[in-house]
Amino acid sequence: MGLTVKVGPKYQVVIPKELRKKLRIKPKDKVLIEEIEGMVIVIPKPKSFTGFLKGLGKEVWEGEDAIDYVKRERRSWD
Repeated sequence: MGLTVKVGPKYQVVIPKELRKKLRIKPKDKVLIEEIEGMVIVIPKPKSFTGFLKGLGKEVWEGEDAIDYVKRERRSWD
């Protein structure tokens, strides 16, 4: 499932060395923390959110010609 870490007296959590190396997290880097359905999710803050999101969901459009798609959509409006 994952690694176990302790919450310190100041509610601090140390990211294990193997994860810091894998995710290339260095001192003073920022991370994003989110609570989702009772879980705490920690991810490195991207340098650019635009770059981070670029290409997201591109597999949905694989093999689809954009011009043909738009033409079909427009025809469906009639």
